[in-house]
Amino acid sequence: MFVPPIYRTTDAGQVHEVIRQHPMAMLVSSGPTTPYTTHLPVIHDPEAEQPGELTGFSLFGHLNRANPHWRALAGGAPATLVFTGPSSYVTPALYDTEVAAPTWNFVTVELTGDLVPLTDREETLEVVRRTAEMFEQRFGRGWDAKGSLDYFRSIVGGVGAFRFDVVTGQAMFKLSQEKEPGIRDRVVDGMLADPDTTRRRLGVHMQQVGRAKKADRRSLWGGPAEPECLLRGLARTAAERPDAPALVDGETRLSYAELWAWTAGLAATLTDHGVGPGSRVAVTGERGARTVAALLATLAVGATYVPLDSSYPRSRLAFMLRDSGASLLLHDGPRPSFAEGIATHEIGGPSAGDVAGFHPVACHPDLPVYTIYTSGSTGQPKGVTIQHSCLDNMVTWQRTDSVRPDLRTAQFAPLNFDVCFQEILGTLCGGGTLVIVPETLRRDAFRFLDWLVDQRIERLFLPYVALHMLAVAASVQDGDPGLSLVEVNTAGEQMLCTPPIQELFKALPGARLGNHYGQSESAMVSSYVLPEEPGEWPLLPPIGRPLPGCEMLVDPADPADPSTGELLVAGSPVSLGYLDRPELNAERFVTVERTPQGHTKAFRTGDLVRIEDGLVYFLSRLDHDVKIRGIRVNLLEIEAVLMQQPGVATAVCVALELVPGSRQLRAAVTLDPDGPEPGDLRARLAELLPEASVPVSVAVLPGLPRTPSGKIDRDSVAKSLSPGGDR
Repeated sequence: MFVPPIYRTTDAGQVHEVIRQHPMAMLVSSGPTTPYTTHLPVIHDPEAEQPGELTGFSLFGHLNRANPHWRALAGGAPATLVFTGPSSYVTPALYDTEVAAPTWNFVTVELTGDLVPLTDREETLEVVRRTAEMFEQRFGRGWDAKGSLDYFRSIVGGVGAFRFDVVTGQAMFKLSQEKEPGIRDRVVDGMLADPDTTRRRLGVHMQQVGRAKKADRRSLWGGPAEPECLLRGLARTAAERPDAPALVDGETRLSYAELWAWTAGLAATLTDHGVGPGSRVAVTGERGARTVAALLATLAVGATYVPLDSSYPRSRLAFMLRDSGASLLLHDGPRPSFAEGIATHEIGGPSAGDVAGFHPVACHPDLPVYTIYTSGSTGQPKGVTIQHSCLDNMVTWQRTDSVRPDLRTAQFAPLNFDVCFQEILGTLCGGGTLVIVPETLRRDAFRFLDWLVDQRIERLFLPYVALHMLAVAASVQDGDPGLSLVEVNTAGEQMLCTPPIQELFKALPGARLGNHYGQSESAMVSSYVLPEEPGEWPLLPPIGRPLPGCEMLVDPADPADPSTGELLVAGSPVSLGYLDRPELNAERFVTVERTPQGHTKAFRTGDLVRIEDGLVYFLSRLDHDVKIRGIRVNLLEIEAVLMQQPGVATAVCVALELVPGSRQLRAAVTLDPDGPEPGDLRARLAELLPEASVPVSVAVLPGLPRTPSGKIDRDSVAKSLSPGGDR
């Protein structure tokens, strides 16, 4: 949940007042796939002095040992206690009536800390006794302390008590929306006069909020945007350039007229299957002409395209197919084994449809274009849905920003990497030629270099690592490499301007290098074109300035440094959100105070950035996501899948950067002494996760190093798993 800084407080007295008024807390701890949550009574230590700070004090509680929390608790896992305070509503601001209640929708105190089991039987009974007495005093009859204690004494073997040592905490206050200053002032006056102490304190805080200056949040605006619907652009290009080369895939060479006729025929097939706006169509197969035609046909009928990379494990593909709710699966080749309970249709070769009667749907800004799956911390991928307002903006920008709109472009990205849409649609809407890179060349930089020369490729989109390897391959050749490149764009991870990359562009006078930035949840956000002279390039170039229609905001962690903080994206790039993940949408797609450009919705990227001289610089991630060969990988997902394997007690995965700019994953586990042998864990991961998410090794350790607070010490794990590390 996003809460603006002005709605947070660290006033210890106010926080503890909420805790005392609400003795039932929500305990949240990490589970193998999703967090464990449960309500339970929590008490202060009555013998301790009144805490003067938000942190550094202890709370006590108890729960049944059969509760899933207990296993996590016994393992020393960190957890969260959430207290929800006074909840009440006011008459909406649209009605100018007397205010009947405080204007706070809710008050939440969130404490993070370490759970420490109390092992002594009498300690457990003492916590139970104090809890029963507190409830008897607060709620009266029905909470007999003696009777409760006698009962718990009889079942003490099944009850466990714990101490919760608070490490961090904050109170979050959320105001009702759309409050006019006059109404808010009336509400404040009523709260200040309320006999209830808690409400009076909230009134004081609200009064201070009303007088406070709005948070100083830096922002950059890319200017107004008037994107053209990509379907209109495709139809126009096919009509204006019917004989121009559109698509090359090995021996298959299609003009725009031929590709458009093939699209029309596939679109008619989709219509016969009942597919239209609101439908979802899954597509699987190799990268190539058939999957490109399937994409165009799906978009033309207004359906949502769901790519399923055939290189993924079968179980993952089956999950994505079910989760997407697709009504039809188009496949290149034999019917896939994971296609259970769904209608399927094999994508045939190029064929001519009725072009005269073929008219793509009239797209509107919120019409979904595709749903793409990305790594998720629960052990299962999550779908992100991109709509026309987002993708149309990117395609229009690329057509107008590139060196030329009709460049001969290599299609390099995998189906489930969102850059492939930029390659395909950005090229075809601009009248260029899309050339499919053979799969066998994507990991062979030397053969790929020769292919680029042979195919006269002018534009490339590559992850940084692939660009670096290409530059290394070019550096060992004598003389001019013979490349036709005039534009290279890198995206997906932090770019490094290494000496081989600089030397490559010195040999390509006039070619430009662009650093693109975006996420699956917001597609293309910003761009930076490096200076013409490679010798002037910084090692870490900025991610640049926002595209037209995009607003980039910095949510500062330290008010004294408003230029550094988490990046929020608003405007055209913001997607429709995660498919059927309302909690995650509420957490990442947030409501913000009205921005300088009038936006009130933004996506929290999880990236730490700095704005300097009108440019945005990427600093680091704020969560457990890393980029492996440009593909976003969530370390917690890998750990969750490992924890699901029989015999595994604990697991941790780290990303090692043994060579600057090149990461690899390594994992470590401890085993349950009473559990079965887990077998080859790496092989099991390869059956469940995409290739980029499979660690190069899974080490079995007698124990995992921990910090003084009991958390897994990831830095120590990384050091022990490095070559030459002490295991």
